[in-house]
Amino acid sequence: MASYDSQLDTSAQVTLLYGDSEILKQRATNAIIDARLEPEQREEGLSSLAAGEHDPNQLAAELGGRSLLAAERIIVLKRVDDLNADDQRLLAAALERLPDTTSVVMTCAETGQGKKPKVVKELAEVVKQRGQISYVMVPEKGVLSRWITAETERYGKTITPQAVQLLQELNDDDVDMLVAEIEKVATYIGERGQIEQADVETVGFSSQQGDIWRMMDAIGNRQPAQALQELEQALPPGPVRGEALGLLGMISRQLRLIWQTRVAAREGHRLDRSTDLPEELTSKFPSQHNVAGVVGNRQWLGKKMIAQARKFSDGQIALALDRVHQTDAALKGQTDQAIDERTALEALIVELCRL
Repeated sequence: MASYDSQLDTSAQVTLLYGDSEILKQRATNAIIDARLEPEQREEGLSSLAAGEHDPNQLAAELGGRSLLAAERIIVLKRVDDLNADDQRLLAAALERLPDTTSVVMTCAETGQGKKPKVVKELAEVVKQRGQISYVMVPEKGVLSRWITAETERYGKTITPQAVQLLQELNDDDVDMLVAEIEKVATYIGERGQIEQADVETVGFSSQQGDIWRMMDAIGNRQPAQALQELEQALPPGPVRGEALGLLGMISRQLRLIWQTRVAAREGHRLDRSTDLPEELTSKFPSQHNVAGVVGNRQWLGKKMIAQARKFSDGQIALALDRVHQTDAALKGQTDQAIDERTALEALIVELCRL
């Protein structure tokens, strides 16, 4: 069964998930795991691998293996689009020989609305023959407020319209950041049943927009001490469980905006003069975190974006985003190494200052 929509068949042997939201892709992955494996079966029956961090022959051997301790296995391969074309073809060949007791869930990085996953034809065809390609759709802007309301119900809470609007404004309609912010504010209000606008204002990390600007300026100026000081102001010392991902998301967002600003400048468009960018340019940008939409008609903000874009080269932006991705995987427990959240962020910031 081939699927390019949000309908998910949890019984499919092979699934390829793609879309803009990492959290929603993870939820789709969890839905398949929950439908196929009982909790007590997962220690032996569940494996999770980052595709780009393993030799393709090792991945093929993992797919072809059988477990003596688990009747059914699920293998999660994250970011298969990190593999080059030849390695994706090796993966496709391994999927053709997949044991009937093994299921595979693969994910791709964000693709932008309406675009297909970045995999070779051979891999896509095998997936469609053995299972499904599923687009995990983020809620459109027109229904996002209803989605936020439904998301708060996961925590047994209601939310006022004013609080919904503020969450959207502070998080630039970014679904992954909204999920993290909703969880945080729902935890903050404790047993109280309704989230108010004041609650979002009090605990919303994204309200600290100034911190991320100062931090990125410090990183761009290669001032690690100043950047670490901004980190301490954004996340005071103490337990930061869950807070680190919010800050990491802000750093990632800012780096992507800087990259888009540099691309626009090379094409002769200055964001401090106009944000009316041509379609052939904006089509290269992601649907979320689009610099033209973020800046809007605020030329002062375009001027700040240009100033930060001058502090980085394209190569430095690419290296920075790769390091952010590695830190994100570590914070989400997708690596074998246990890691302290604050230590991970401090190490990341120092590395970015040394690019």
